[in-house]
Amino acid sequence: MEINSAGTDPVVVSVTGEVDLATAPQLERALDTALAEPGGTGVRVDLSAVEFMDSAGLRVLVAALRKAEESGRTLVLDAPHERVRRIIEITGLAEVFGLAGSPGQV
Repeated sequence: MEINSAGTDPVVVSVTGEVDLATAPQLERALDTALAEPGGTGVRVDLSAVEFMDSAGLRVLVAALRKAEESGRTLVLDAPHERVRRIIEITGLAEVFGLAGSPGQV
């Protein structure tokens, strides 16, 4: 898995590869860092290059969403890969993340 962060408002965290039990802690650290940026209104997580995500990755995203909401910020999932989008839908998290009708943004 590879993670790149850019911008300040919102901070964009671009993730590539697979997010699983082994790599989820790396994503968690990146999201914690992005959410800790002073003065920002939120974080946009680009998942377009993530082809696989397991429950550990979903747990990290849900925890990051809670942290964002607690601090008055937003966390938006951007352009999830079709497989990841399907996992979000199957687990019932589509509503939690505001899954819109379009496949370009969750």
